Amino acid sequence: MTASPHLPVQAAIERSMREFGIRERRWESIVLFSTDGLVMASSGESAPYPPDTLLEFSISLLETVRLLDTKRPFDEIIISAAGNRRLVFRYFEAWGEPMILAAVVTGRKGFKRALTRLVKHIASID
Repeated sequence: MTASPHLPVQAAIERSMREFGIRERRWESIVLFSTDGLVMASSGESAPYPPDTLLEFSISLLETVRLLDTKRPFDEIIISAAGNRRLVFRYFEAWGEPMILAAVVTGRKGFKRALTRLVKHIASID
C-alpha cells in the first residue's frame, strides 16, 4: 500500500493509528519512533506517559531486544504500568530501517491484533 499523493506518509500512519486503536479504545496513545529517536508519527495522549517517556523506555530496551534477538526472534515487550495500563513496545522493520511502535494500552482486549495490523500497514507504505 502506498500513501496517497494527497496524504503524506506521516498523516496516513496517524490516521491508521486512530482507526486501529484510538477510536476503538484499544490504546490511549501510540508513537512510532526510529531507533535514532525520531518521532515518525503519533496519535492520542496519555498524561502519565508522554512521547518523550515512551521514547526513553523504547531506547533503553533496545539492548535487551538485541540480546534476546540473538537467542531467538522476538518483537515485543510489555510492561505493566499504573492505572491498569500496559506499555507495549513493538520492534519491527519498515523502509529498510528498524522501527519502534510504543503504545499505552488501557487493558482492552484486541490490542495485539490491532498492533499487528498497524505494523503490517506501516511496513506496506512506501
